Amino acid sequence: MTWQKISEAIPRDAKTISRGAQVDGAQVCKLWHEYAAQYFGPIAMAAHEALNFRDGVLTISVADATYLLDIRRQQPKIIRLINQALGGNLVKTVRYLA
Repeated sequence: MTWQKISEAIPRDAKTISRGAQVDGAQVCKLWHEYAAQYFGPIAMAAHEALNFRDGVLTISVADATYLLDIRRQQPKIIRLINQALGGNLVKTVRYLA
């Protein structure tokens, strides 16, 4: 049995998919911030943050639960805008950490 580096064993397109997933995740979080700013004032914007996006789930941290209802109410509009901007139905659900 011969040994080889793991980076040589992984197909090139698998590496690209992984990098693409990281970019998409960062892009989704950035788009959430941009579109949420259209619906929320500065205090509500400071009370939450998009943390992570993976496998269709956007995770949002909410520091002040006072704004959670408003964030959830505007969520469908923001998700629709994000999916339109990305040209697909990438964001399927949102998970909140309070």
